[in-house]
Amino acid sequence: MSIRTALAGLVLAALTLSPALAQDSFPLTVEHAMGEVSLDGAPSRIVVLSNRDADTLLALGIQPVGIRSIYDFAKGVGPWAEDLLTSEPTVWIGRELDYEAIASADPDLIVFANSGGVQEEYDRLSLIAPTLYLPKGAAGWGATTQETTLLIAKALGREADGHKLLAELDAYLAAQKAAHPEFAGKTGNYLDIYSGGISSYAESHIVNGALYAIGLEPVPGTDSIPSGQSSISVSAELVGDYVGDVTLIYPFGRTLDELIAETPTLGLVPQAETGGLMVLDNLAFSNASVLSIPYALDRLIPVFSTVLGQ
Repeated sequence: MSIRTALAGLVLAALTLSPALAQDSFPLTVEHAMGEVSLDGAPSRIVVLSNRDADTLLALGIQPVGIRSIYDFAKGVGPWAEDLLTSEPTVWIGRELDYEAIASADPDLIVFANSGGVQEEYDRLSLIAPTLYLPKGAAGWGATTQETTLLIAKALGREADGHKLLAELDAYLAAQKAAHPEFAGKTGNYLDIYSGGISSYAESHIVNGALYAIGLEPVPGTDSIPSGQSSISVSAELVGDYVGDVTLIYPFGRTLDELIAETPTLGLVPQAETGGLMVLDNLAFSNASVLSIPYALDRLIPVFSTVLGQ
């Protein structure tokens, strides 16, 4: 299965899920980290407060009336989800919550599953409308794609469709692994390179998880991050120990040349010559939804194939 075919299949699955919220699924009560949300009937005015959650609603065929975009997407969602918008929701840009604006949208459900787990924030939102918050057991801003997708689907009486979306994502990843045997035995890793430091992430991180699902392996020694810790700081002197055959870097607005100028040891690794160092030029992985993960990989896998096939 080609990358294009697999991605098209995932989007088609999203489009063919029943867009209606079945009334016979309600009333229902769903638990989350801050308590529970109870709905007597299918919500018709949903405000969503994270970009990932907006993608999930659209993948389920549901149009939100309002979207808060922390990534400054003018339409409320990234390019991977724009085609699924059939309405023009109110869009708020920025990281601060505008409670007055949220209330003015007259929601009958607020969705903020990919959230920080702040009690005061949840309490204020709950005064406006029933609020679906962080999945139970998840750390603030640490909920997985699987957790938020299933929580939202369950709250909308569409749990089976949530499982279907995740199955399609798994099928997409498996198809890429099967289509690219050149990835076998090769390593991959993800690094954040700030102006003042470098972070390497656990195997469970969204980017690393995607890399390993398509057939790459962890860089030896990078699996030693202590349990319960999502990342470790890496000194510039040791950065080469954390560079895989392909290494994705979030550059915080800088080019690869600028990163190497700031961290000269990065330019000494062989991957600087082979093309194995790649800066992420979009926020698809940061969004980490069932729609954005295939979008990110659709653009990266051909580059991986070229680099690793040398």
